[in-house]
Amino acid sequence: MYLLGLALSVIGGLWIVVNAFRESVLWGLGSLLIPLVALVFAIMNFGQNKIPLLLCVIGAVLIFMGMPSMADMAAAAQAPAA
Repeated sequence: MYLLGLALSVIGGLWIVVNAFRESVLWGLGSLLIPLVALVFAIMNFGQNKIPLLLCVIGAVLIFMGMPSMADMAAAAQAPAA
């Protein structure tokens, strides 16, 4: 679940950055270099970015839901073999 959420968040974020570059080079560079500019751009242009923003939100929820399972997997990987 964690990896699916990570993939959805990355795809949604890249989609928003691409849309920002389509709007202007300054929005695109701002989205890449300054934290939260991509979110501001996505909210300001919600009609164009509702699907990628939804992907990012769903991805973030899946990441947080999958964190405990990733911690269990990491602990199991570090446990000494019997």
